[in-house]
Order: sequence, then C-alpha cells, then structure tokens
Amino acid sequence: MAIKIVKRGTWNARPPRDPDAVVKVPWAKRTEFVVHHSEGPTTQTPRQIQDFHMDERGWNDIGYNFLVRDDGTVYEGRGWDVRGAHATDHNVSGIGCAYIGMNSPTDAVKMAIRALYDEACAKAGRTLAKRAHLQVGNTDCPGTKLLAWVEAGMPVPAAAGVNLPSDDDRLA
Repeated sequence: MAIKIVKRGTWNARPPRDPDAVVKVPWAKRTEFVVHHSEGPTTQTPRQIQDFHMDERGWNDIGYNFLVRDDGTVYEGRGWDVRGAHATDHNVSGIGCAYIGMNSPTDAVKMAIRALYDEACAKAGRTLAKRAHLQVGNTDCPGTKLLAWVEAGMPVPAAAGVNLPSDDDRLA
C-alpha cells in the first residue's frame, strides 16, 4: 500500500515553539513503532491536537510522529526523523503513530498504521518491534481494540484485499 502523507503545511501546523529544541534521530536508534489513540473524538483535527499538546501540555510541538484519521488519511506530525513526545523513555527509540479517536479504529485506520509501520521498517532496514502505548507506559492508550490488534501482529484486515509482506517476507 502506497502511503500518501498530508504534510504539516497542508494541515496548517504551527512551527515548533523552539526550533533549536528539535532533535533529529538517526534510524540506527529507532527500534520500535508505538501505536496510540488521541483519546478524543474522530472529528479532532491534527491542529487541535497540536494546540492541546503545545498550549495545555507545554510541549515544543505535536507529540506524535504521525496521526491517522478514520478514513485512513495519514498526517505528518513530527515526521520520520524527529524525536517525538508520545511515550516517556520511548521517544527516541519509537516512532509514535496516533489514531485520531478512541477505541473505534476502522479497517482503513489499521491499514494505514500497518503501512506506516512497514515503511518505518524499510527505512530502518530491519524489523521494528510493534508496541501499543500501554506496553511501554502506564496508560490505557490505545484502548482495547488497538491493543488486541497490535498484540495480534498488526494484521491487515482481510476485507481490505491488500497483501502487505509479512515480517518474514521482508527479511527474505
């Protein structure tokens, strides 16, 4: 599945509060892919989430590397090579991807997250660990449905008719 990522400028992202605090992370340090949910309504926009992270939490920028809407649209948060602010002690090692919503991910969401995961593995040149936020932190994020999906190996929904390579195929 080809990934079309809506860039920050397209969704009217604010610049980071302190550009000098933006930390680039080499792929050699990335070891995992962490799945989240925004814990808000599916109608949230990336900009609303960014405003909350920056204005309410005092973060430098939106916390996630990527966000995914119900229809499978992928939004660039911090992007591939910037340290996130999504999971304490896992912001360098992990790419953080959030479902915009709470415990009701669609098949399109799962397909998009899996495609991002596969792309991250390709960019890293190796298989990254699949993690749900609660597996690396004290939280109920990303909810029971995404947790079960991550624990099952993040399979692509059968109804999608898309055959993404398995981890074993990627290594062949």
